[in-house]
Amino acid sequence: MEDIRFNGDLELTIKKIGFVSVTRNENFIFEYKNGKDLYSFVYIEKGELNYYFYDTKKRITAQKGTLFFIPKQMPYRAKYLKNGTKIKIIIFDFCGNSIPFETDKPFAKFSPEFSGIFSLFSNYNTNNIYFLHSKVYELFYFMQNENLEIIKKYKKIIPAINAIESNFSENKKIQYYADMCSMSESNFRKLFKEYKGVSPIEYRNIIRCKEVIKLLDSGEFSVSEAAYSAGFHNMSFFYQVYNQYKKM
Repeated sequence: MEDIRFNGDLELTIKKIGFVSVTRNENFIFEYKNGKDLYSFVYIEKGELNYYFYDTKKRITAQKGTLFFIPKQMPYRAKYLKNGTKIKIIIFDFCGNSIPFETDKPFAKFSPEFSGIFSLFSNYNTNNIYFLHSKVYELFYFMQNENLEIIKKYKKIIPAINAIESNFSENKKIQYYADMCSMSESNFRKLFKEYKGVSPIEYRNIIRCKEVIKLLDSGEFSVSEAAYSAGFHNMSFFYQVYNQYKKM
């Protein structure tokens, strides 16, 4: 019989939280000469950006899969380095003294875990304040170096995750992705499910559903056209998957 207990207090409160998703092309530049009024977690979902901080003369390049922290009231300029670069930004403020890193310095970190966190952002939950709060606390947890070390074993499946995200409309078999990672299909399935919480096919379907929503929001596609473009070639199967996705 095992009895594990923990009691503790967290002296940290998140407040004034928000979310932004932006896609820009190469050479697009934006700047905040007086900095932002809030802190920012910037996740590079696709492409590459270069950040320049006026006060410190520091320059940082952030590539796909990188999480970037920007302190509030820190003047900076950012330049998109590749076409179709997409970033997801959580802006927030906090009070308390339990932050596990220095909040007055910008930094960039890479971890496969960040992809899993930000893949869950969709039109259905980015206006949910409880969801956003939970993700900020989760990112604080993974900012601690000792926790980032835990997920080293998942790095071997990153090529497959990138392939699924970049070519989600293709109906590749699981063995194709397993071969890409030099793994057996059974071990690949197990590690993928352990990391993402869903199977490779379920993950691909989630990405497809997000693409369908984006195409429908554009007003230029019918449901069948959007589904087909995203990789669903059977409408009854699409509706089955889509209904499951809405319940997530």
